[in-house]
Amino acid sequence: MVSITTFKLPYGKYMLQGDLYRNGNETIVLHGAGKSSRSVFTRLRHSLNANDIPSASFDFVGHGETGGDILESSLRGRTEQAAAVIRHTGIEPVSLIAASMSGHTAIKLIELFSVSNLILLVPAVYSSRVYDLQFGPEFSAAIRSLDSWKESDAFEILSQFTGNLIIIAAEFDDVIPREIVEQLHSSAINAAKRILHIVPGSEHMSLFPREQDFLLALELIIRACKKKRAS
Repeated sequence: MVSITTFKLPYGKYMLQGDLYRNGNETIVLHGAGKSSRSVFTRLRHSLNANDIPSASFDFVGHGETGGDILESSLRGRTEQAAAVIRHTGIEPVSLIAASMSGHTAIKLIELFSVSNLILLVPAVYSSRVYDLQFGPEFSAAIRSLDSWKESDAFEILSQFTGNLIIIAAEFDDVIPREIVEQLHSSAINAAKRILHIVPGSEHMSLFPREQDFLLALELIIRACKKKRAS
């Protein structure tokens, strides 16, 4: 039976709640926005652990077991929360697996930590102007401004990344424009390896519509993480 240890980590007035397969994880999994939580990645994390890739994950403020008021958080807040968890549970260099809004978070973490593998699932990026805005109507209006994502610093940050980049995107994503994932891929000019995999027939909220799609993505992630360990 696989043993998972839960943890609680103070962040401001909140207590971040998460779990890990073992102390000192090399892989950190970051969930997206909306109604998402770390539970979305239970199967993926179990599968990785079965392949000797243990991970840690947690619920951001306003999500899952951490709970709280999401309107008291922001993109900067999410970066700070993830950084606190990495310092608490991680071993550098880390592998980051990040979905949707956390794609932006993971890219910002490159500036703070040594990252060997950056694995982005249907990743979003945002204008630098909204980084400190608390989530709510003003934030939502700003990110819906036409092509506001083009003002993001994520592309410049990614151009300095020297690890492996894997982007797994949906063929029919009505949330993330294809142009974003293509520009993220092309920006990583110094990456050791960069892969852009478009899952056929998939959508933003249904990235792996078939079993074979999940297994292929799993294999890409395992290969990257195990190569890091071997090197």
